[in-house]
Amino acid sequence: MRYDYKASVKNDFRFLHSPFFVFKIGKIKEKNMSLMESRKTADILYLLQKQTKEKRKEVEKLEKLSKKSIISYGFGDMASQLVWQFVGTYLTVYYMDIVGLAPMAVSTIMMIAKIWDGINDPMMGGIAERTRSKWGRFRPYILFGAPFLALFSVLTFTSPFGNGTAGVVWATFTYIGAGMLYTLVNIPYGALGGVMTTHDSDRNALNSIRGIGMQVGMLIINFGSPILLMALAGSDTITKGSYMIAAIIFAIISLPMFYIVFRNSQEVIMPKVNQEKVSIIKNLKIILTNKYLMIIVLTMFFQMAGNMGRISVMSFYVTHCLGNFALMSLLMTLPSLGSIVGNIIAPFLIKHLGKHGKRNVLVASLLGKGIALLWIFLIPYEDITMLIVAHVVFAIAGFGFPSTLSMVTDAVDYQDLRTNVRSDGVAYAFYGLATKVGNALGSAVGVMLMAAFGYVSGAEITASAQQGINMATNLVPGICFVVSGLIPLIFWRMTDREADEIREKLVVRNQTEIEEVK
Repeated sequence: MRYDYKASVKNDFRFLHSPFFVFKIGKIKEKNMSLMESRKTADILYLLQKQTKEKRKEVEKLEKLSKKSIISYGFGDMASQLVWQFVGTYLTVYYMDIVGLAPMAVSTIMMIAKIWDGINDPMMGGIAERTRSKWGRFRPYILFGAPFLALFSVLTFTSPFGNGTAGVVWATFTYIGAGMLYTLVNIPYGALGGVMTTHDSDRNALNSIRGIGMQVGMLIINFGSPILLMALAGSDTITKGSYMIAAIIFAIISLPMFYIVFRNSQEVIMPKVNQEKVSIIKNLKIILTNKYLMIIVLTMFFQMAGNMGRISVMSFYVTHCLGNFALMSLLMTLPSLGSIVGNIIAPFLIKHLGKHGKRNVLVASLLGKGIALLWIFLIPYEDITMLIVAHVVFAIAGFGFPSTLSMVTDAVDYQDLRTNVRSDGVAYAFYGLATKVGNALGSAVGVMLMAAFGYVSGAEITASAQQGINMATNLVPGICFVVSGLIPLIFWRMTDREADEIREKLVVRNQTEIEEVK
């Protein structure tokens, strides 16, 4: 079939600048050829265009994810929440009210753990990047790391050495160990979602199902844990043994979920065929110059400082400010329910909120949550009805999580095209690090704020202590959410269309290199 040059100059010009053929055309230009100079070249370009479109369709068909794979991926975050969310929600109150550790000791333990995470998380990302096995780069860590994570999640709720120096050492050892094992499993798990497909729709589906899995896990913890703990204790005064038995139950349930992820997920995106091994140090330098990844890392830091900082002291708020621990289930369940609905509708919102759909959805969610928490801070403790209404508003704003994960993948693709180095593992290590440091800092600041306003475990709760608890639970987290929403609003400039074009260029580049190797 001949290529009608005169009738298609405009289309040829578009084609010359299309992401599908920027690499092929580059090779033709190297030979001093041009469309204007040679009709033969026009014929070649036409055939290349037709050929590549056909190959792309074949690749897309192969990479299209099954519903089984997508649903299975969501079990990973559900399992993680069963072990890690339980630790995040109850470990602070366990240390202070059950074991009897001083607030300063608890804050110090958490900060030491997160300082170590600053070293450990990027290292784990680099190790995962360089792993080569029959199961891929990331899946082996989910399979073999999950049992140890389950074990240490239980050990954190043991205190064989009391509240003295030995007790502090034991708490430090078990908490840091649990954090390292969470890193071992969750950084590869997060990176896995970015290498299972090149389809933007499938990536959004993976991130949505991951968000749903996370919220279902949180729902189980937030709603079920208070009921389970009171049932195990036989009253609303939670005992030491209740925490440990609950941790064992959640750890056992998590293990088959992690295996489902390993069994039903496949890695289809690999580093460049001819890419030389990149040192961890060089990888870190490249990551740190990835402006879009740093925007998301900073956003996640403030978001998690607000979110997990609030969760870690929420039990103090419902017990000492509202005077009813039973409200813990309701007030913690509402955000999870809202986020489940939010994760379902997030892909629709992304498509209909402008050229920066992902960014706009994330910003709206974070600012909405921040404003709701500032409102909750101002509501009197006695006005339970209004507090529930405000928590419903907070829950409605829970639709931003899928956007966050999609933007991380966009940032990784941006770096891959710009530097020829793909760093899924290290990128998700930084993402996970921001999550954990924000978690620890939020918790530590909350505990120190409570102590500064006069909270003492076992002592009478004063009005000042209540104010400190309210600030730690609502005011500070609210400010963190607002800041986290402003960061991408001001600095994120990549449009969703530009992200799609980057992915298309990567597909063509990688396919071309595979053909050259063959």
